[in-house]
Amino acid sequence: MKWYSKLFWKIFLVIWLVSAAGTGITVLGVLSVAEQRQSRELLETRARAQASLMLDRLSRGELDEHGRFHDADRHDRRRPLPLWIVDAQSGKVVVGVNDRPPPGPEAVRFELEEGGKHLYVVVPAPREGFYLKRLLAFLLSMQAVLVLLVSALASLLLSWLIVRPINQLRRHARDLYLHQNLSSRAHSRLSRRSDEIGELSREFNQMAGYVEETLTAQQRLLQDVSHELRAPLARLQVAAGLAEQRLGEGDTTAERINRECEQLDGLIAEILSLSRLDQAPVEGEVFAVAQMFDEIRQDLHYTQPERELDTHIEPTDLRLAINGDLLRRALDNLVSNALKYTPMETALTLSARRLADRSIEIRLRDRGEGVSDELLTRLTEPFVRAHQGGDGYGLGLSIAKRAIERLGGSLQLHNHPEGGLECVIRLPEAVRRATART
Repeated sequence: MKWYSKLFWKIFLVIWLVSAAGTGITVLGVLSVAEQRQSRELLETRARAQASLMLDRLSRGELDEHGRFHDADRHDRRRPLPLWIVDAQSGKVVVGVNDRPPPGPEAVRFELEEGGKHLYVVVPAPREGFYLKRLLAFLLSMQAVLVLLVSALASLLLSWLIVRPINQLRRHARDLYLHQNLSSRAHSRLSRRSDEIGELSREFNQMAGYVEETLTAQQRLLQDVSHELRAPLARLQVAAGLAEQRLGEGDTTAERINRECEQLDGLIAEILSLSRLDQAPVEGEVFAVAQMFDEIRQDLHYTQPERELDTHIEPTDLRLAINGDLLRRALDNLVSNALKYTPMETALTLSARRLADRSIEIRLRDRGEGVSDELLTRLTEPFVRAHQGGDGYGLGLSIAKRAIERLGGSLQLHNHPEGGLECVIRLPEAVRRATART
């Protein structure tokens, strides 16, 4: 998962950008209003001085009513402001710019007392606008740096407060699912909260309690039923043996009864094995992966001598410190499934390697026909078989998956691009424990 796709950074960036933009616009608006007010005050001060000067010169006859000097050589070289001086009582323009009327209400107006007369001065308002120079000056100022820094700290704090309880719930859910820890519950600090996070924590605890009760009842039912079937099955086998003595050893009816008893006994053993996986310990003694692969090759040689099994281990001295019986049971079931549904002449490939993140990856590939995509997603479910008419009970892959998940790993099945089914086992927890010991 890329960093920008995480909820923490999404919340942080949204809050930071919005708060920084909002604060920046607010500060810039305040500065603009202050600058506009200051420019208006400077304009009024300059216009008041110019109006007094113009009235004084108008009274001495040096200026006409249009603000022009009679003597062109005597006027100030500085460019004067365009302003109008209006008599407040009569509304007559005393001094104006050419023959134009005074500007409208948007102009700057202020009162002026001169020679006992009540006048007011009208000056065009300064141009308003958002100048690039003003923006760049603000962005490069210490105020902008403080705005970005404060908004970043506030965004980090708020994002952490939101994402932290969600990550805690995610760890509890992963512990419940991957590690089969049915007693996993959200921390009491989370469940006591009165906000939406607290409601989510309480709902999670209720869901986890329901899952624990359901799975516990299912396991208990499987164990009880399997144990209860043992006694009538034993009596049925004894009765089948007595019937075979009376009918003779070659009787087809007696052979069919014995065969059905053996299949029923095997099914009960598989169900008991499936129901007891959750009670199996995860820790175990350190063992070499190469030794386990050699044992699997020897067992395969006794059952199918013609079958080839290629093994590859990287590094060759790879060792694990997990429950080797669980891993061996999973591999035996995977190998047995491959032998069952592939021709005798097809070879198998079994490999193990340590990945860059110190996890272990074990692959078993056959070179058969593969499995359809629709069935591939359901193949590890109990009592699901690739071929309904084949041997077995549809529990081998389920037991393998449960055993791997008990070890903290995962089992994935997919069709190899070059043909055949490939089973991929990943054991991250086992590798970390093995690294700590070896």
